[in-house]
Amino acid sequence: MLFNSSIFLFYFLPCALIGYQLVARFGRRPVIGWLAFASVVFYSWWNWHFVFVLMGSILLNFVTSKLIAASPIPAHKKLWLIIGITLNLAGLFYFKYLFHLLGFLHSVGIGHHKWSNLALPLGISFFTFTQIGYLVDLSQGLAEPQNFVEFALFVSFFPHLIAGPILHHREMMPQFVENNNSRLRMDDMLVGLSWFVLGLAKKCVLADSLGPYADSAFAASRTLGVQAAWLGIILYSLQLYFDFSGYSDMAIGLARMFSIRFPMNFNSPYKAANIAEFWQRWNMTLTRYLTLYLYNPISMAVNRRRLRAGRKVSQKAARTPRGFLNMVAWPTMATMFLVGIWHGAGLQYVIFGLMHGTYLTVDHLWRLLRPQAKTDSANDPGFFSRAGSVLLTYACVLLAQVFFRANSTSDALHYLGGMVGLHGVKWHDPGVTPVSILLASAGLAVVWSLPNTQEILGQVESAVNEKRTWLAWKPTWQWSLTLGLLFFMALLFVSNSGTFLYFQF
Repeated sequence: MLFNSSIFLFYFLPCALIGYQLVARFGRRPVIGWLAFASVVFYSWWNWHFVFVLMGSILLNFVTSKLIAASPIPAHKKLWLIIGITLNLAGLFYFKYLFHLLGFLHSVGIGHHKWSNLALPLGISFFTFTQIGYLVDLSQGLAEPQNFVEFALFVSFFPHLIAGPILHHREMMPQFVENNNSRLRMDDMLVGLSWFVLGLAKKCVLADSLGPYADSAFAASRTLGVQAAWLGIILYSLQLYFDFSGYSDMAIGLARMFSIRFPMNFNSPYKAANIAEFWQRWNMTLTRYLTLYLYNPISMAVNRRRLRAGRKVSQKAARTPRGFLNMVAWPTMATMFLVGIWHGAGLQYVIFGLMHGTYLTVDHLWRLLRPQAKTDSANDPGFFSRAGSVLLTYACVLLAQVFFRANSTSDALHYLGGMVGLHGVKWHDPGVTPVSILLASAGLAVVWSLPNTQEILGQVESAVNEKRTWLAWKPTWQWSLTLGLLFFMALLFVSNSGTFLYFQF
């Protein structure tokens, strides 16, 4: 079931809200039970067979969590944690990578059977990562043991089940204690509905309008001229931006309707002035997850090994070639390699991850070696300096997104060839039309000049240091009319609206 579908908008969501209101009078447990049941129904609508995958994963991790919590010896906790993580990754590998690998081996002459890929359970990466994070937190005393229904809700709560955000247990479940015996709150309903409508409009009106132009460009990747190639990847970048931003807004808005606050997951990433800032703004909860559970452990292991060898782990040591490779480049490249294969099984995703790993490594090197500013004014770049940094960062992101979007590495290389002129400069390329140029220009203007959703709604979290914008949301008739018009426009596009791009991950 999609957030941008009629069945969700006019049947599922009203039933979920009404049911919540009815059971809330009986206390916290009925509320948790109702939302867990509704979330399973939501997931089963796409393909009911995969409910068994979801529930099997939840049961496996619930049992593992009980074994971790009941183990009095730290070594036993660690053993159960390793077993739990291994089983989770084995399930993810089976559905997401095994048959891609077998198909690749067949294509190079290894194996006689031609394997076809399995249908991928929606959101398997997200609910797998969520549960691995919970097991790690539980083993470290950072999460509390839950009964089965509470744990099932934590994993399957429908606003974040399919494409995030990736939640820590302590971010969501304590809120059900705080909201004990409460019913739907009008203030949360207003903010949540506003957030949802803005996200729905981004997805249906903007992202889905840009999609056909981007698809046409990548379908002709071997013949595109310079103009069409650059225009196509810009249009795809905008499609991906509004698609994922729209989903994130809808997820946050839906949770807020039930008085649950989700962390921010998207904060105008194309306004980033460097690649590290880009990843702090794009899929923010994934970046946080990777930092906590991948980058930091790898970095600490490297530092411990250096200390045992009698080497320093200071910033000065990181400026030496060997220290930089060990302490900075290796953890960064390893983490971003895993980011690449998390997004998909093809070689193009590996290249996408390694490109961003290279970007981040260069960014780290620049920060280590550049002269330190002596005054506060020197730390504040001027408008043109900032704009140049933003454009350079965006250009780097575009190059990596070619591999992210292409169907294969070969297609991506041909597309890059078009971008650098290997297919010629075609002044009358059919892919370059007044409409496509207008869409790209308008999309970039929106991305770079208008406030984002959390700025508009004034619900900026502490991690997002932005001031309230001139376009601040208020519960007024003007905003009601505006949101009503946006909702009406979105409904006009719902019948032709597609799935969210991040569903494939």
